[in-house]
Amino acid sequence: MTKQEATEMFHKGLKNHLPAQAIPIVVPWLVDNYVALTIARKRQTKLGDYRPPFKGKGHRISVNGDLNQYAFLNTLVHEIAHLYTWKRYQRSVKPHGIEWKTTYQNLLRPFLEQKIFPEDLAVALRNYLINPAASSCADPYLYKAFRKYDAPPPNLPAGIQRVLLEEVPEGETFLLEAGKGYRCFIKGRKRRTRYLCKERDTNKEYTVSGVAEVYIKK
Repeated sequence: MTKQEATEMFHKGLKNHLPAQAIPIVVPWLVDNYVALTIARKRQTKLGDYRPPFKGKGHRISVNGDLNQYAFLNTLVHEIAHLYTWKRYQRSVKPHGIEWKTTYQNLLRPFLEQKIFPEDLAVALRNYLINPAASSCADPYLYKAFRKYDAPPPNLPAGIQRVLLEEVPEGETFLLEAGKGYRCFIKGRKRRTRYLCKERDTNKEYTVSGVAEVYIKK
């Protein structure tokens, strides 16, 4: 595949996942580094990942396809920062050490300067960039800012609203998405950043992140 063909392919494949102004910035990074980009189905444990060249395969990046366009952009930049960090240092540095942090900060800066992110997200990102973490989900303020731009799930039952678990009163019931359906829990006491919750049907207890998206009655 020629670079022109790869450029056209990425422009077409990303137009429904990124803000239009971001595509001309991102695509050359992918093309010049011969990245195999996968738009993955929703994963509960991660928003994206990067895999370095291995056994004849080049750089591989995946990003969850259910993310809104701004969360998708941030996640993609996060993973491209891993790519550039690996190219320079390979395995001699920590995955989210100062080398990755500096690379991520530099890559994200043009999107902030060109005001591609809405102002509320730009403010949250500037604060986050002071000391970026392994995942934007680790910063509740940033996570909430991104979440405002999510579309509601198409199969959400009538009379139900989406909130963060930390917003649900202790002792109240809530629904947690599981595959194509929902599981019902009762919120319990807090343990640092997670809550001990009991599944109503089985009485089994689980710890759930306070910034997990859950569903309650309106």
